[in-house]
Amino acid sequence: MEKQDIIHFESVSKAYGNNLILNDFNLKINKGEFLTIIGSSGCGKTTVLKLINGLLTPEAGKIHVNGEDISRVNQIEFRRRVGYVIQGVGLFPHMNIRKNISYVPNLIKKDDKRKIASKVEELIKVVGLSEDTLDRYPSELSGGQRQRVGLARALAASPEILLMDEPFGAVDEITRKLLQEEILRIYKEVNVTIVFITHDIKEALKLGTRVLVMDKGKIIQIGPPAEIIDNPKTDFVKKLIGR
Repeated sequence: MEKQDIIHFESVSKAYGNNLILNDFNLKINKGEFLTIIGSSGCGKTTVLKLINGLLTPEAGKIHVNGEDISRVNQIEFRRRVGYVIQGVGLFPHMNIRKNISYVPNLIKKDDKRKIASKVEELIKVVGLSEDTLDRYPSELSGGQRQRVGLARALAASPEILLMDEPFGAVDEITRKLLQEEILRIYKEVNVTIVFITHDIKEALKLGTRVLVMDKGKIIQIGPPAEIIDNPKTDFVKKLIGR
């Protein structure tokens, strides 16, 4: 049976001024997969993520999500349906954790307070934190705890798509490994498609059901981790995986 794509880049080009980042970029991301993206700095990884989320507009080509051209939808409503996790999290410092996690669901479903409260209590456990964390503030938490809260906030509106941009880059190695295990567990439990950017090839190979290797705005290779390891297509990929 053919896999259903949830995200489709169709001949997309994106430039910053005279600097062309993506040129005739084509990519299909399947529903329910965990796609990790890795490549050199400035190769266009974050640009791909921001285009999916409608934070950037392409100069040419189309991006479809669930078969819909995202340039034709209400951008604010669309972004509320897509989870977005960045390095450093970006929590609201003046709000406690309960309010941080419930922020987007409250915007979407203003009248369903009890259901939202229940969802927040469920999510704090899903990301491996205790319920008493909900009454604390971001400044009272460690970097790893804040990253978990950021993940809970991104999942709060039950998104079909979760975009993650170097989410574990600012934490120590032990915390990073714990967070990697956490996201794999959550991925198996929650019906979500994940697009995850990283600079760490080990992380990309460990987490991804498929790995996309980029260089200079181009897809160099894409496939399951075993294929990337066993059959690197170019010298760039060989160097990346340490072959």
